[in-house]
Amino acid sequence: MLLLGPFAQSILLGQKSKQVHLNDSVSISFVRIPAGTFQMGSEQVDLLAQKDEWPRHTVTLSKDYYIGQFEITQRQWSALMGYNPSVFKHPDKPVDMVSWNDCQSFIKKLNQLGIGQFRLPTEAEWERSCLLGNYVFRDEDGKIINRQLRQYAWYNSRSEGKSHVVGTKSAGDNQLYDMMGNVWEWVSDWYGPYPDRAQNDPTGPAEGTEKVYRGGSWFNEPQALRPANRHRHPPHIPFTNAGFRLVMTVE
Repeated sequence: MLLLGPFAQSILLGQKSKQVHLNDSVSISFVRIPAGTFQMGSEQVDLLAQKDEWPRHTVTLSKDYYIGQFEITQRQWSALMGYNPSVFKHPDKPVDMVSWNDCQSFIKKLNQLGIGQFRLPTEAEWERSCLLGNYVFRDEDGKIINRQLRQYAWYNSRSEGKSHVVGTKSAGDNQLYDMMGNVWEWVSDWYGPYPDRAQNDPTGPAEGTEKVYRGGSWFNEPQALRPANRHRHPPHIPFTNAGFRLVMTVE
């Protein structure tokens, strides 16, 4: 059964995974993430952390959710939308040059198929999913070890100045690919400061001017490729290094 392309044919999905079919030959694979509590953000003693990653705070996600095993590809986007906006064209590369608003158009059309309910992950869901990868690429002093990071991620200067076919780097313990690097991934939240208290199922500020994306990209230096790192842009602006992955609601 074809998942996304030739690179995925050998992937054996476990009981915690799910596929949804856009047509007879194009599917999206999801991995189930369990409910749980984690520490979101960075400690101030982390020399690589940005101020908007403070304060580190306790977050509880009360429900399981499915998150895309891969970034949405150009093959998947084209199958649903009928066109390909990407600059770095290849059917199995992540779709790029899509704004946050464009992602909403994709999601609206996908939800109309009646095969499930889909959305962008919240910041908290994205960060917990990434942390469950247990990626090891920093030493005892917190410095990034490039030879370890490049096992998981495409980033500057290891990317040749472009995106790459999804799933060609190693997955973490979470069975998720390209959570760091390749393209930034839009999430649902408006950008805003973190609270200084514990939160349950946070969805970010009620309003704002910029949407968050996560994970770093082929364009970014290694320091950006950390689970807690945050970046943001206006929701109507697309970028050659920004794409997305989806969350599917657990039935």
